[in-house]
Amino acid sequence: MTLEEYQDAVKKILAEQQKIATSTAQLAMSGQANPTSPEFTKIMTSQWALMQQMAKLNTDLMMGIMVPKK
Repeated sequence: MTLEEYQDAVKKILAEQQKIATSTAQLAMSGQANPTSPEFTKIMTSQWALMQQMAKLNTDLMMGIMVPKK
């Protein structure tokens, strides 16, 4: 993965997190942002997956598992 690919991946994750934030806010305003709501649970599961992706990307970056741009 190049640094440019890393940056693109981070941008995609951040865009997805923004969508999740919007969905969570909508659920909160309707009183459905609680653990018993299947939709809320699905959103939180998606958020957790994004956090794991971000952690892996950052770990790879810190460990130097990036290839130079050719």
